[in-house]
Order: sequence, then C-alpha cells, then structure tokens
Amino acid sequence: MKKQLNKLMKLRGVGDVLAKRLLESGFDSYEKVAAAGEEGLLKIKGMNPRAVPTIVSQAAEMTADSQTGKSKREEELKQAAALLKERVQGVAVDVRDRFNEDISGKIGMKVEKEIVKVIVSLEKVETKLRTRSKRAAKGLAQAEKKLDGLQEAGLKKIRKGLQKARKSLKRVLA
Repeated sequence: MKKQLNKLMKLRGVGDVLAKRLLESGFDSYEKVAAAGEEGLLKIKGMNPRAVPTIVSQAAEMTADSQTGKSKREEELKQAAALLKERVQGVAVDVRDRFNEDISGKIGMKVEKEIVKVIVSLEKVETKLRTRSKRAAKGLAQAEKKLDGLQEAGLKKIRKGLQKARKSLKRVLA
C-alpha cells in the first residue's frame, strides 16, 4: 500500500491525504485514474476541481510512458535472445568444423542434442519476454556468460557450457 501511495503522490496536486482517498476509492494506478476521467475524480471528497484536469492528464501521460518503456524493454530482450541464438548456432558450426571426425561419436551426438535443447529453450524464453522481462534479462545474461570461452574448448567443455546455459534459460521458465 505504501508503494501505491508513493506512486500516486508523484502526480502533481496529489498529497498524502488525497492519495489515501484515491486508494480508498479504488484508484490504485495511473491507468485507473486516467480511465476515471474528471467526472470520476470529482466524486472523491476533498478533490480540488481545478486540479482534476491536470491530474487526469498526468496520469494518462504516465500510463503511456510506462507502456512505451515496457515495449522498448521487450524489444531489447528479443534482440538479446536473437543474438544468443545466433551465437549458439555459431558454436554448432564451430563444433562441426573443428571436430568433424569426433562428431559421429557418442560425445559429439550429446553435444548436438544439447545445442538443439538450448535453441528450444531460447524459443520458449522468447514467448515469456513480456510477462517475465526481469527474469528473462537475467537468464539471457547468464546464458551469454556461460557460452563465453567455448570457441577454444573441447567437446566435453562445450557440452558442459551448453548445459549450464540451458539451465540459466530454464530458470526463466520456472
């Protein structure tokens, strides 16, 4: 409740008492204040009729700002996921080039399976970017970190690195 009070008090013309009255009336977000309009806010006891238009316009502005911020963040995360997917595919190509004869063995097959699993996990994460943006950002960063240094590693190290990257991505989905 304290967060909501502080959030509402960011509106010019809304102090501590008026923020409490807004909350009691069910206006706990900028979206609800903007949707109520001038008529809805004038019904609240102690509301200054001259301040109502500016409060409504500020709330509408802040609602629009938060929506653009979310979409921008989502777009950045999509780009990060696409870059990570390209990087995993680059690791796959590198493995084929460097370990051409070893790929047909047991460890080579496991590495190929792990690459596929990482790509599938990345695709699942991409579907959760809107609802879990903070967790997705962390998971993508951790997976990126786990893939560092795999260019010079052997097949076993590559497999371990891919497993760790996939584990980081699975935390986003948990």
